[in-house]
Amino acid sequence: MQNENNVKKSEHPSLLAKEIIPIAQQAGEILRHFFKKDFSLELKNNDTFDPVTSADKQSDALMRKLLHEKFPDDLILSEENENIPTDYTKRIWMVDPLDGTKDFIKGKDGFAIHIGLFSNNEILFGLVYAPIQNKLFWAEKGKGAYMQQEDDFQKIQVSPITSLLESRVITRSPGSDARALDEVVLQLKCREYIHDSALKVPKIACGQAEAHINTNFRASKWDTLAPQIILEEAGGIMTDLDGNLLDYTQKELRWERSYIATSNKEIHNEVLQAIKKHLP
Repeated sequence: MQNENNVKKSEHPSLLAKEIIPIAQQAGEILRHFFKKDFSLELKNNDTFDPVTSADKQSDALMRKLLHEKFPDDLILSEENENIPTDYTKRIWMVDPLDGTKDFIKGKDGFAIHIGLFSNNEILFGLVYAPIQNKLFWAEKGKGAYMQQEDDFQKIQVSPITSLLESRVITRSPGSDARALDEVVLQLKCREYIHDSALKVPKIACGQAEAHINTNFRASKWDTLAPQIILEEAGGIMTDLDGNLLDYTQKELRWERSYIATSNKEIHNEVLQAIKKHLP
């Protein structure tokens, strides 16, 4: 995943990153324990497209416990917990204990842990950790974005490409569920399509691709918060499909207009124009 032109010299994690990285790593050990082994499986609201496993639940419980111990005054919004904060004037940790549950169930390694911090209308911190791939990314507001290389952290940035025609566009791996925007994405005039479910936004942040259009209208706050600050601190952009900034203070947890992630405003504008005429 490393791009020599987009990864800088070794750096030390910030104080906040040093507190959060061990939490993600401990949760990752839980996911490793269950990976390709026996685990319970349920469907949330009997929805076949919204599964949850015992690995999700145990990872969630551990992260909420550890975050509460370190930051007792902070609120926590987690995909697998029904205690939903409503006061967005306070510090809120937005957590996805297992992003990519479908891959996890299928025995694929394209899943990750998300931990992000939001306060006063700003994303302050974000971490994405893929335990099986052993890839970890983090960013803190105003301090840049980083990825872990063995025992070192190196600063990352988006690629210098500014044309969609020369870009690599990340699309999802083929699935059984048909999505209206899939056809539109595959008609974009770009250099290459990367069919991958794993670490889409971090790949753009470290220069391995230039754009991703999320065609799943089930994406929620915990899916985007941590990846967004990693992308933005690396120089990229994330908005909804209409080009509007994501509003993490909104009451609804799900993004009604999904999201687009790109490496710069030039490519972002091209993507928006390309899909605009196809949007309902």
